[in-house]
Parts: sequence; structure tokens; C-alpha cells
Amino acid sequence: MPTKTTTPSRCPACAHDLILLEAGALSWCPACRWNLDVYDPALAPWRGTRMIGRWGFRRGLELDRATQEQLLADPEARPAGTSLGEVWLLAVSVVLALLGMAAVGYLVWLVVASDLPPGVRLALAIPAVLILLLVKPSFGRVPKYGVITEREAPQLHRLVWEVADAAGTPVPDVICADLSLNAGVARLGWRQRSMLVIGIPLWVMLPRPARASLLAHELGHLANGDPLRVRRTLLARTFGTRAVAATGGRNPWRRAVRATDSLAEQGSGTFVLLGMIVHGIVALANVAGATAQLLVDSVAMPDSRRAEYRADLIARRVAGSAPFLRSSETVLLAGRIWQDLWHLAPRIDGGQLEAMAAEARKRLAAHLPLARQLSRRTTDLWSTHPGEDQRMRLIEALPGVDGVLCVDDIRWAEIDAELAPWRRAAHNALLGTRDRF
Repeated sequence: MPTKTTTPSRCPACAHDLILLEAGALSWCPACRWNLDVYDPALAPWRGTRMIGRWGFRRGLELDRATQEQLLADPEARPAGTSLGEVWLLAVSVVLALLGMAAVGYLVWLVVASDLPPGVRLALAIPAVLILLLVKPSFGRVPKYGVITEREAPQLHRLVWEVADAAGTPVPDVICADLSLNAGVARLGWRQRSMLVIGIPLWVMLPRPARASLLAHELGHLANGDPLRVRRTLLARTFGTRAVAATGGRNPWRRAVRATDSLAEQGSGTFVLLGMIVHGIVALANVAGATAQLLVDSVAMPDSRRAEYRADLIARRVAGSAPFLRSSETVLLAGRIWQDLWHLAPRIDGGQLEAMAAEARKRLAAHLPLARQLSRRTTDLWSTHPGEDQRMRLIEALPGVDGVLCVDDIRWAEIDAELAPWRRAAHNALLGTRDRF
């Protein structure tokens, strides 16, 4: 969280005091936003090199500006069918699927038709097996823990149904709860059943009208053309990520150097040379996978970010402008609110989380302007979401509206009663994390 410090540095444009950050990020002017829209490696996502990160930051800002202009001109516009980006992802997925089929055919030939010795066949099968591990479909599954049935929470299911009806989206097949500071929708399994996930910590932090906005936003992704939730592009979207994870994750060359140093302390020259070759190949594979994922995301993420803006417009229409803005403000403060609840956890119970979160939200409201501005520094072409500031500016640029859905306090109280076990679970999670400090 940014903190204002006494400094002789003033904005060259308006002479206002500049904002400096403890993390060593670049200063900017909170009054006129001078020097705000600049690439800051201390805050921007790391993309391998500063040159790539700087380009992604600038391209992300340009994309956000163009998308906002398009949506401001016609906020009710529907996604125009399959986008060029989705077509490209589909083509890559088809190529990867064909590659996987070729690997299967190759393995069948090695087993059935090849007259090579077993040891040779085993060695020749390794590359094909690795390819299959990278391209095999993985559609996920509905978790066994966390599913909220209609029998357990009829009012919550009724609310979700009403939000989906008002938003013009499908009703999710499954509603789940978890203990994350987040919410989302996903399509899982071969049948691609839709699942709504409600993070209870975020839910209790939100003002009640903002909860309806959150639901409308998430359900909006089921009908706004988000390529990240389409099964037919799954192979293209996961191939590079799997390759990076299988080869050790980030910083492959640093890891290779450390492994080589360790081998040098334990083995002979030949052993070290072989180790260097192996780790070098793994690092090259890691870089290739990361590059492939970066290229795929360059195509997928612009459509994903447009889908986020469209979901925001659905939330505005269903719940209203003000509740959407309150939900965005809460997201900006969520980490600090959770930290405050962590300190209070031994003195409260699960039923008091909502009231304590409201007090913390009010107490931390002074941090909102700077936190909102700072969110622009995390802009990135390859991020799934635009920064909160960009999203809020779009809604603020449109006329303020009241939502079409109205939920009275009696119903909210009934929903809270249905989710009481989950509030207790969130409280227990707060108490449990104290053992880590």
C-alpha cells in the first residue's frame, strides 16, 4: 500500500507533492497523475526481460483505452461472434491435438510393428510420452468439498437464479464456496458443466448490494465470449504453462547454474559436463514453453480483458453503478481488510466477521485513492484482468444507474444464515494462519 512521504520533490506539471513508495517504485503525482502511466519493474508482472515487460505494459494501456472507447460508444453491444484471437487459438489447439494423435500412433507402431530391441523402443518412446503429457486434455472436475446444494442454501440458489435471469446468462450448474479472496466461474469436466465459486472471505467483506454485483459479473462470463472459458481452445491455453511447470517453473537458467555448481562439488568432470548438458536442455525447453505461452496469451488475453469489461457492464446493469464501484473498492482493500481481521480473529467469532470487515473497510477508505491509482502500474497485456482503476473509470464514465435487481435485508439475512457454516470456516482459517507467524 502506498504511503505519502515528506519530500522536496514536486510535480513539474502542477507543483503537487509526489507520492513515493516503500517498495522503491517510481514516484508519481496523485493530483494530475503525472508519471503514473509509466512502466515500473518494481510493480509490473515479470515477463522475462524489462523490454518485453515494458512493451506489454504499453500495449495493455493502449488496449484498455481502445476497449473503453468502444464500449462507451455502445455499452449494450454484444460480443461479435468468434473473435480472430479465438480462431487463432482454435487453430493452435487443432495442431496440438494432431501432434498428440501422431504421438499415439508412433507409440502404437513402436509396440506393435517395430522389431527394435525393447531397450531401444523404450528410449525412443520417451519423447512421444512427454508430448502426450503436455497435450493431453484436462477438463478438471467439480471439487468434492465446497459444493453448496440447493437444499442447503435455497435462498442463495434463488438469488443466483434471479441474477442470471436479469443478466441474461445461463444459471450455473454448480455453486461452490471456498476460502479464497476471490470469486469466479469455470467450465469443468467433459460436459463442461458451469461452476460458480464464491470466496467467502471476499463475500463477507463486500457490502450486501455489492455481492449481487459480484455475482452478476461472474455469471456474465458465461455469456460474453471469454476465450478462457471455451473448451475448444483449452490445448492452446495450457500447453506452454504445462511445459514451464514440467521443467521447473521460473528462472530456469539460474536453477541450471545452481544445479551445475552442486554437481561440481560432488562429481567428476565428465559427470559435471553431462549434468550441464541435461540442465541446459531443460532450461531451453522451459524458455520455449514460456515463449509459446507468451505468444498464446498475446492473442487470448486481449479478448479476456474485453470480456472482463463486458462482465462489468452486466454487473452495472443488474446491481447498479454504485454497488459495482463498492465491490471494486473492496477488492482493492481486500488484503488489508483480511490482515485486520487476522488481528481481530481471537476476539471475535464467525458471526462477527461481516461487521468487523465493514469497520475495517471504512477505516481503510483513506487508502483507496492511491491504491486505485497504483493499480494502473500493474497493467499488462498478458494479464487476464484490467486494473481496478481502468474498470472503475469505465463505469464512472457512463451515466449512473440503479440495478434492475433488488434484494431486501430480510433475504440477505436468510442467505447469511445459510452461509453461517462457511463464515465459521473462514474464521477458523484466520485462527489457523496465526500458527505460521
